[in-house]
Amino acid sequence: MAPDLANVAVLIVGTVVVAFVILMAVGLVVLRRRARQAAHAPIPGRTDAGVALVRADDAIHAATDDLAFAVAQFGSDRTRDFAAALAQAKTDLDRAFALQQKIDDVEPDSDRQHADWVKDIRSLADGARNAVETQAATFTTLRRDEASAPETLRLLRQQMTAIEARRSTVAAVLADLKTAYVESAVAPVSGNIEAAATALADAKKAADDAEAAIAATRVTAVSDALQTAQAKVQAAAGLLDAIEHRRDELAASVAGLQSLATEQQTALEAARTLRDAPPDPDSSSRVNDAIGELEPLLASVGKKGRRDPVGELDRLVDAGDALDVAVSAARNQQRRLDGARGALTGALTSAKAQISAVEDFIGSHGGGAGSRTKLAEAKRELLTAENESDPVDALDAARRAQNRARDADDLARYAGL
Repeated sequence: MAPDLANVAVLIVGTVVVAFVILMAVGLVVLRRRARQAAHAPIPGRTDAGVALVRADDAIHAATDDLAFAVAQFGSDRTRDFAAALAQAKTDLDRAFALQQKIDDVEPDSDRQHADWVKDIRSLADGARNAVETQAATFTTLRRDEASAPETLRLLRQQMTAIEARRSTVAAVLADLKTAYVESAVAPVSGNIEAAATALADAKKAADDAEAAIAATRVTAVSDALQTAQAKVQAAAGLLDAIEHRRDELAASVAGLQSLATEQQTALEAARTLRDAPPDPDSSSRVNDAIGELEPLLASVGKKGRRDPVGELDRLVDAGDALDVAVSAARNQQRRLDGARGALTGALTSAKAQISAVEDFIGSHGGGAGSRTKLAEAKRELLTAENESDPVDALDAARRAQNRARDADDLARYAGL
Protein backbone atom coordinates (compact mmCIF):
# COMPACT_ATOMS: atom_id res chain seq x y z
CA MET A 1 0.00 0.00 0.00
CA ALA A 2 2.78 2.46 0.86
CA PRO A 3 4.42 2.33 -2.61
CA ASP A 4 1.02 2.91 -4.25
CA LEU A 5 0.42 5.99 -2.06
CA ALA A 6 3.82 7.32 -2.95
CA ASN A 7 3.13 6.93 -6.65
CA VAL A 8 -0.20 8.75 -6.31
CA ALA A 9 1.50 11.63 -4.49
CA VAL A 10 4.15 11.94 -7.16
CA LEU A 11 1.47 11.93 -9.83
CA ILE A 12 -0.49 14.73 -8.10
CA VAL A 13 2.58 16.93 -7.65
CA GLY A 14 3.55 16.44 -11.25
CA THR A 15 0.08 17.41 -12.43
CA VAL A 16 0.13 20.64 -10.36
CA VAL A 17 3.53 21.63 -11.72
CA VAL A 18 2.45 21.03 -15.31
CA ALA A 19 -0.72 23.07 -14.77
CA PHE A 20 1.30 25.95 -13.28
CA VAL A 21 3.68 25.97 -16.21
CA ILE A 22 0.81 26.03 -18.67
CA LEU A 23 -0.84 28.95 -16.81
CA MET A 24 2.40 30.94 -16.85
CA ALA A 25 2.81 30.39 -20.58
CA VAL A 26 -0.75 31.51 -21.28
CA GLY A 27 -0.26 34.61 -19.11
CA LEU A 28 2.89 35.62 -21.00
CA VAL A 29 1.11 35.23 -24.34
CA VAL A 30 -1.77 37.44 -23.14
CA LEU A 31 0.60 40.11 -21.81
CA ARG A 32 2.57 40.21 -25.05
CA ARG A 33 -0.61 40.49 -27.10
CA ARG A 34 -1.84 43.41 -24.97
CA ALA A 35 1.53 45.13 -25.28
CA ARG A 36 1.39 44.84 -29.08
CA GLN A 37 -2.18 46.21 -29.10
CA ALA A 38 -1.16 49.15 -26.92
CA ALA A 39 1.79 49.91 -29.16
CA HIS A 40 -0.46 50.08 -32.22
CA ALA A 41 -3.39 51.84 -30.50
CA PRO A 42 -4.42 55.09 -32.24
CA ILE A 43 -3.21 58.28 -30.53
CA PRO A 44 -6.15 60.55 -29.60
CA GLY A 45 -6.39 63.46 -32.06
CA ARG A 46 -3.75 62.05 -34.39
CA THR A 47 -6.13 61.81 -37.33
CA ASP A 48 -7.20 65.46 -36.90
CA ALA A 49 -3.57 66.55 -36.70
CA GLY A 50 -2.84 64.74 -39.95
CA VAL A 51 -5.77 66.43 -41.66
CA ALA A 52 -4.58 69.82 -40.39
CA LEU A 53 -1.10 69.14 -41.82
CA VAL A 54 -2.47 68.28 -45.24
CA ARG A 55 -4.75 71.33 -45.32
CA ALA A 56 -1.92 73.63 -44.28
CA ASP A 57 0.44 72.14 -46.86
CA ASP A 58 -2.16 72.65 -49.60
CA ALA A 59 -2.81 76.23 -48.46
CA ILE A 60 0.89 77.08 -48.53
CA HIS A 61 1.31 75.68 -52.02
CA ALA A 62 -1.68 77.72 -53.19
CA ALA A 63 -0.41 80.83 -51.40
CA THR A 64 2.98 80.47 -53.10
CA ASP A 65 1.25 80.77 -56.47
CA ASP A 66 -0.96 83.63 -55.19
CA LEU A 67 2.09 85.55 -53.97
CA ALA A 68 3.84 85.28 -57.31
CA PHE A 69 0.71 86.59 -59.04
CA ALA A 70 0.30 89.39 -56.48
CA VAL A 71 3.92 90.53 -56.85
CA ALA A 72 3.49 90.76 -60.60
CA GLN A 73 0.24 92.71 -60.20
CA PHE A 74 0.86 94.91 -57.17
CA GLY A 75 4.63 95.02 -56.76
CA SER A 76 7.00 93.78 -54.08
CA ASP A 77 6.39 96.66 -51.67
CA ARG A 78 2.65 96.04 -51.43
CA THR A 79 3.15 92.28 -51.05
CA ARG A 80 5.91 92.42 -48.43
CA ASP A 81 3.60 91.33 -45.59
CA PHE A 82 2.26 88.48 -47.71
CA ALA A 83 5.82 87.23 -48.37
CA ALA A 84 6.72 87.43 -44.68
CA ALA A 85 3.57 85.55 -43.65
CA LEU A 86 4.27 82.84 -46.22
CA ALA A 87 7.87 82.41 -45.04
CA GLN A 88 6.79 82.09 -41.42
CA ALA A 89 4.04 79.63 -42.38
CA LYS A 90 6.57 77.41 -44.13
CA THR A 91 8.81 77.44 -41.04
CA ASP A 92 5.89 76.54 -38.78
CA LEU A 93 4.79 73.75 -41.11
CA ASP A 94 8.32 72.29 -41.09
CA ARG A 95 8.18 72.20 -37.29
CA ALA A 96 4.79 70.49 -37.42
CA PHE A 97 6.08 67.81 -39.81
CA ALA A 98 9.07 67.23 -37.52
CA LEU A 99 6.72 66.56 -34.61
CA GLN A 100 4.68 64.21 -36.78
CA GLN A 101 7.87 62.30 -37.53
CA LYS A 102 8.49 61.89 -33.80
CA ILE A 103 5.03 60.40 -33.36
CA ASP A 104 5.65 57.98 -36.21
CA ASP A 105 9.05 57.02 -34.76
CA VAL A 106 9.45 53.53 -33.31
CA GLU A 107 10.98 54.90 -30.12
CA PRO A 108 8.59 54.52 -27.21
CA ASP A 109 7.13 57.77 -25.91
CA SER A 110 4.61 58.49 -23.16
CA ASP A 111 0.94 59.02 -23.99
CA ARG A 112 1.19 62.51 -22.51
CA GLN A 113 4.08 63.36 -24.81
CA HIS A 114 2.18 62.09 -27.83
CA ALA A 115 -0.87 64.18 -26.83
CA ASP A 116 1.29 67.32 -26.48
CA TRP A 117 2.85 66.76 -29.90
CA VAL A 118 -0.54 66.28 -31.51
CA LYS A 119 -1.74 69.52 -29.93
CA ASP A 120 1.32 71.42 -31.17
CA ILE A 121 0.91 70.02 -34.68
CA ARG A 122 -2.70 71.23 -34.82
CA SER A 123 -1.71 74.68 -33.55
CA LEU A 124 1.20 75.13 -35.96
CA ALA A 125 -0.66 73.79 -38.99
CA ASP A 126 -3.84 75.77 -38.38
CA GLY A 127 -1.87 78.95 -37.66
CA ALA A 128 0.16 78.63 -40.83
CA ARG A 129 -2.93 77.99 -42.96
CA ASN A 130 -4.91 80.90 -41.46
CA ALA A 131 -2.01 83.32 -41.94
CA VAL A 132 -1.52 82.68 -45.64
CA GLU A 133 -5.24 82.46 -46.37
CA THR A 134 -5.81 85.84 -44.70
CA GLN A 135 -3.10 87.46 -46.82
CA ALA A 136 -4.41 85.84 -50.00
CA ALA A 137 -7.91 87.09 -49.20
CA THR A 138 -6.60 90.65 -48.95
CA PHE A 139 -5.38 90.58 -52.53
CA THR A 140 -8.54 88.87 -53.69
CA THR A 141 -10.43 91.85 -52.26
CA LEU A 142 -8.10 94.27 -54.05
CA ARG A 143 -8.75 92.53 -57.37
CA ARG A 144 -12.48 92.63 -56.72
CA ASP A 145 -12.22 96.34 -55.90
CA GLU A 146 -10.45 96.86 -59.20
CA ALA A 147 -13.24 95.15 -61.10
CA SER A 148 -15.95 97.21 -59.40
CA ALA A 149 -13.96 100.44 -59.22
CA PRO A 150 -15.87 102.36 -61.94
CA GLU A 151 -19.23 101.67 -60.28
CA THR A 152 -17.85 102.46 -56.83
CA LEU A 153 -16.44 105.74 -58.11
CA ARG A 154 -19.79 106.68 -59.68
CA LEU A 155 -21.62 106.08 -56.39
CA LEU A 156 -19.02 108.06 -54.44
CA ARG A 157 -19.44 111.06 -56.74
CA GLN A 158 -23.21 110.87 -56.25
CA GLN A 159 -22.71 110.91 -52.48
CA MET A 160 -20.37 113.92 -52.76
CA THR A 161 -22.98 115.83 -54.75
CA ALA A 162 -25.64 115.05 -52.15
CA ILE A 163 -23.38 116.09 -49.28
CA GLU A 164 -22.47 119.34 -51.05
CA ALA A 165 -26.15 120.17 -51.47
CA ARG A 166 -26.88 119.26 -47.86
CA ARG A 167 -24.01 121.36 -46.52
CA SER A 168 -25.79 124.68 -47.11
CA THR A 169 -28.95 123.41 -45.40
CA VAL A 170 -27.05 122.20 -42.35
CA ALA A 171 -25.08 125.48 -42.27
CA ALA A 172 -28.41 127.27 -41.77
CA VAL A 173 -29.20 124.88 -38.89
CA LEU A 174 -25.87 125.72 -37.26
CA ALA A 175 -26.50 129.44 -37.67
CA ASP A 176 -29.85 129.06 -35.89
CA LEU A 177 -28.19 127.15 -33.06
CA LYS A 178 -25.61 129.90 -32.59
CA THR A 179 -28.43 132.44 -32.38
CA ALA A 180 -30.56 130.46 -29.91
CA TYR A 181 -27.88 129.07 -27.61
CA VAL A 182 -24.72 130.26 -25.89
CA GLU A 183 -21.38 129.52 -27.48
CA SER A 184 -20.47 126.71 -25.09
CA ALA A 185 -23.68 124.83 -25.97
CA VAL A 186 -22.84 124.85 -29.69
CA ALA A 187 -19.05 124.49 -29.31
CA PRO A 188 -18.95 120.71 -29.99
CA VAL A 189 -20.15 121.27 -33.58
CA SER A 190 -19.30 124.92 -34.26
CA GLY A 191 -16.50 124.08 -36.72
CA ASN A 192 -18.17 121.17 -38.46
CA ILE A 193 -19.23 123.03 -41.62
CA GLU A 194 -15.66 124.00 -42.42
CA ALA A 195 -14.35 120.56 -41.49
CA ALA A 196 -16.97 118.93 -43.73
CA ALA A 197 -15.90 121.16 -46.64
CA THR A 198 -12.28 120.11 -46.15
CA ALA A 199 -13.22 116.42 -45.99
CA LEU A 200 -15.33 116.78 -49.11
CA ALA A 201 -12.48 118.44 -50.99
CA ASP A 202 -10.16 115.62 -49.96
CA ALA A 203 -12.75 113.07 -51.12
CA LYS A 204 -13.02 114.77 -54.53
CA LYS A 205 -9.23 114.74 -54.95
CA ALA A 206 -9.07 111.04 -54.03
CA ALA A 207 -11.88 110.32 -56.49
CA ASP A 208 -9.95 112.10 -59.25
CA ASP A 209 -6.85 110.06 -58.36
CA ALA A 210 -8.89 106.86 -58.51
CA GLU A 211 -10.27 107.80 -61.90
CA ALA A 212 -6.76 108.40 -63.24
CA ALA A 213 -5.56 105.10 -61.80
CA ILE A 214 -8.47 103.26 -63.42
CA ALA A 215 -7.48 104.68 -66.78
CA ALA A 216 -3.87 103.59 -66.22
CA THR A 217 -4.96 100.16 -64.83
CA ARG A 218 -2.89 100.73 -61.67
CA VAL A 219 -4.72 98.42 -59.28
CA THR A 220 -3.00 99.47 -56.07
CA ALA A 221 -3.53 103.17 -56.75
CA VAL A 222 -7.20 102.55 -57.56
CA SER A 223 -7.80 100.71 -54.32
CA ASP A 224 -5.99 103.24 -52.14
CA ALA A 225 -7.68 106.21 -53.74
CA LEU A 226 -11.14 104.68 -53.43
CA GLN A 227 -10.57 103.84 -49.77
CA THR A 228 -9.45 107.42 -49.11
CA ALA A 229 -12.45 108.84 -50.95
CA GLN A 230 -14.86 106.62 -49.05
CA ALA A 231 -13.34 107.57 -45.70
CA LYS A 232 -13.52 111.29 -46.47
CA VAL A 233 -17.10 111.07 -47.71
CA GLN A 234 -18.10 109.30 -44.51
CA ALA A 235 -16.26 111.91 -42.46
CA ALA A 236 -18.02 114.79 -44.21
CA ALA A 237 -21.42 113.17 -43.75
CA GLY A 238 -20.67 112.46 -40.10
CA LEU A 239 -19.71 116.09 -39.44
CA LEU A 240 -23.01 117.31 -40.88
CA ASP A 241 -24.93 114.62 -38.98
CA ALA A 242 -23.36 115.82 -35.73
CA ILE A 243 -24.81 119.33 -36.20
CA GLU A 244 -28.32 117.95 -36.61
CA HIS A 245 -27.83 115.62 -33.66
CA ARG A 246 -26.73 118.58 -31.52
CA ARG A 247 -29.85 120.48 -32.61
CA ASP A 248 -32.02 117.58 -31.47
CA GLU A 249 -30.12 117.21 -28.19
CA LEU A 250 -30.53 120.89 -27.33
CA ALA A 251 -34.23 120.82 -28.23
CA ALA A 252 -34.73 117.76 -26.03
CA SER A 253 -32.93 119.54 -23.18
CA VAL A 254 -35.23 122.54 -23.51
CA ALA A 255 -38.30 120.29 -23.34
CA GLY A 256 -36.85 118.40 -20.39
CA LEU A 257 -36.06 121.68 -18.66
CA GLN A 258 -39.65 122.87 -18.93
CA SER A 259 -41.02 119.58 -17.65
CA LEU A 260 -38.61 119.42 -14.72
CA ALA A 261 -39.27 123.05 -13.82
CA THR A 262 -42.97 122.30 -13.46
CA GLU A 263 -42.21 119.41 -11.10
CA GLN A 264 -39.72 121.42 -9.10
CA GLN A 265 -42.16 124.30 -8.69
CA THR A 266 -44.58 121.96 -6.93
CA ALA A 267 -41.78 120.62 -4.73
CA LEU A 268 -40.76 124.20 -3.93
CA GLU A 269 -44.21 125.10 -2.65
CA ALA A 270 -44.24 122.07 -0.33
CA ALA A 271 -40.75 122.95 0.91
CA ARG A 272 -41.82 126.51 1.75
CA THR A 273 -44.67 125.16 3.87
CA LEU A 274 -42.26 122.88 5.73
CA ARG A 275 -39.77 125.72 6.18
CA ASP A 276 -42.43 127.95 7.74
CA ALA A 277 -43.51 125.23 10.19
CA PRO A 278 -40.28 123.29 10.76
CA PRO A 279 -39.72 120.53 13.27
CA ASP A 280 -36.64 122.38 14.58
CA PRO A 281 -34.45 125.39 13.67
CA ASP A 282 -31.71 123.30 12.01
CA SER A 283 -34.17 121.63 9.65
CA SER A 284 -35.66 125.01 8.78
CA SER A 285 -32.23 126.43 7.95
CA ARG A 286 -31.29 123.54 5.67
CA VAL A 287 -34.60 123.65 3.82
CA ASN A 288 -34.33 127.41 3.44
CA ASP A 289 -30.82 127.14 1.95
CA ALA A 290 -32.03 124.57 -0.59
CA ILE A 291 -34.97 126.79 -1.52
CA GLY A 292 -32.58 129.69 -2.04
CA GLU A 293 -30.56 127.65 -4.56
CA LEU A 294 -33.59 126.42 -6.50
CA GLU A 295 -35.67 129.62 -6.76
CA PRO A 296 -33.35 131.63 -9.06
CA LEU A 297 -32.88 128.63 -11.35
CA LEU A 298 -36.62 128.21 -11.76
CA ALA A 299 -37.00 131.94 -12.39
CA SER A 300 -34.50 131.79 -15.27
CA VAL A 301 -36.16 128.88 -17.09
CA GLY A 302 -38.62 131.01 -19.03
CA LYS A 303 -36.24 133.84 -19.88
CA LYS A 304 -35.63 134.77 -23.52
CA GLY A 305 -32.26 135.02 -25.25
CA ARG A 306 -29.33 132.74 -25.83
CA ARG A 307 -29.14 129.94 -23.33
CA ASP A 308 -27.43 126.70 -22.40
CA PRO A 309 -30.28 124.24 -21.80
CA VAL A 310 -27.94 121.32 -21.11
CA GLY A 311 -26.12 123.22 -18.36
CA GLU A 312 -29.38 124.65 -17.00
CA LEU A 313 -30.90 121.21 -16.84
CA ASP A 314 -27.89 119.83 -14.96
CA ARG A 315 -27.99 122.68 -12.43
CA LEU A 316 -31.74 122.34 -11.95
CA VAL A 317 -31.41 118.59 -11.34
CA ASP A 318 -28.67 119.18 -8.73
CA ALA A 319 -30.66 121.89 -6.94
CA GLY A 320 -33.78 119.72 -6.96
CA ASP A 321 -31.83 116.82 -5.47
CA ALA A 322 -30.48 119.07 -2.71
CA LEU A 323 -34.00 120.24 -1.89
CA ASP A 324 -35.27 116.66 -1.76
CA VAL A 325 -32.52 115.73 0.69
CA ALA A 326 -33.24 118.71 2.96
CA VAL A 327 -37.01 118.13 2.90
CA SER A 328 -36.63 114.41 3.55
CA ALA A 329 -34.37 115.08 6.52
CA ALA A 330 -36.85 117.61 7.92
CA ARG A 331 -39.75 115.22 7.51
CA ASN A 332 -37.82 112.40 9.15
CA GLN A 333 -37.08 114.73 12.04
CA GLN A 334 -40.76 115.68 12.21
CA ARG A 335 -41.78 112.02 12.36
CA ARG A 336 -39.16 111.43 15.04
CA LEU A 337 -40.46 114.33 17.15
CA ASP A 338 -44.10 113.34 16.66
CA GLY A 339 -43.27 109.79 17.76
CA ALA A 340 -41.45 111.06 20.84
CA ARG A 341 -44.37 113.33 21.79
CA GLY A 342 -46.76 110.41 21.48
CA ALA A 343 -44.66 108.20 23.76
CA LEU A 344 -43.72 110.90 26.27
CA THR A 345 -47.05 111.07 28.13
CA GLY A 346 -47.06 107.35 28.88
CA ALA A 347 -43.37 107.35 29.88
CA LEU A 348 -43.92 110.24 32.33
CA THR A 349 -46.98 108.55 33.86
CA SER A 350 -45.08 105.26 34.26
CA ALA A 351 -42.04 106.98 35.80
CA LYS A 352 -44.19 108.89 38.32
CA ALA A 353 -46.06 105.74 39.31
CA GLN A 354 -42.84 103.74 39.82
CA ILE A 355 -41.21 106.54 41.85
CA SER A 356 -44.30 106.84 44.05
CA ALA A 357 -44.40 103.06 44.62
CA VAL A 358 -40.71 102.96 45.61
CA GLU A 359 -41.21 105.91 47.99
CA ASP A 360 -44.11 104.09 49.69
CA PHE A 361 -42.10 100.86 50.01
CA ILE A 362 -39.09 102.57 51.50
CA GLY A 363 -41.35 104.57 53.82
CA SER A 364 -42.99 101.42 55.19
CA HIS A 365 -40.15 98.89 54.96
CA GLY A 366 -37.05 101.01 54.99
CA GLY A 367 -34.20 100.84 52.50
CA GLY A 368 -30.48 101.17 52.25
CA ALA A 369 -28.37 104.02 50.96
CA GLY A 370 -28.22 102.48 47.49
CA SER A 371 -31.97 102.39 47.00
CA ARG A 372 -32.37 105.95 48.27
CA THR A 373 -29.61 107.17 45.91
CA LYS A 374 -31.29 105.54 42.90
CA LEU A 375 -34.62 107.02 43.96
CA ALA A 376 -33.10 110.50 44.09
CA GLU A 377 -31.63 110.00 40.59
CA ALA A 378 -35.03 108.89 39.31
CA LYS A 379 -36.63 112.08 40.66
CA ARG A 380 -33.99 114.27 39.03
CA GLU A 381 -34.51 112.55 35.66
CA LEU A 382 -38.28 112.96 36.01
CA LEU A 383 -37.86 116.67 36.67
CA THR A 384 -35.63 116.98 33.60
CA ALA A 385 -38.20 115.17 31.46
CA GLU A 386 -41.02 117.45 32.66
CA ASN A 387 -39.04 120.62 31.84
CA GLU A 388 -37.29 119.58 28.57
CA SER A 389 -38.66 121.35 25.46
CA ASP A 390 -37.27 118.79 22.99
CA PRO A 391 -39.67 115.82 23.07
CA VAL A 392 -36.92 113.36 22.09
CA ASP A 393 -34.65 114.46 24.96
CA ALA A 394 -37.65 114.54 27.31
CA LEU A 395 -38.56 110.97 26.38
CA ASP A 396 -34.99 109.83 26.99
CA ALA A 397 -35.01 111.46 30.43
CA ALA A 398 -38.40 109.89 31.31
CA ARG A 399 -37.09 106.45 30.39
CA ARG A 400 -33.99 106.99 32.49
CA ALA A 401 -36.29 107.93 35.40
CA GLN A 402 -38.16 104.65 34.90
CA ASN A 403 -34.94 102.64 34.96
CA ARG A 404 -33.61 104.40 38.07
CA ALA A 405 -36.93 103.81 39.87
CA ARG A 406 -36.79 100.09 39.02
CA ASP A 407 -33.20 99.91 40.32
CA ALA A 408 -34.24 101.65 43.52
CA ASP A 409 -37.14 99.23 44.02
CA ASP A 410 -34.86 96.19 43.49
CA LEU A 411 -32.29 97.48 45.96
CA ALA A 412 -34.93 98.37 48.56
CA ARG A 413 -36.54 94.91 48.37
CA TYR A 414 -33.15 93.19 48.55
CA ALA A 415 -32.23 95.21 51.65
CA GLY A 416 -35.54 94.26 53.31
CA LEU A 417 -34.93 90.50 52.99
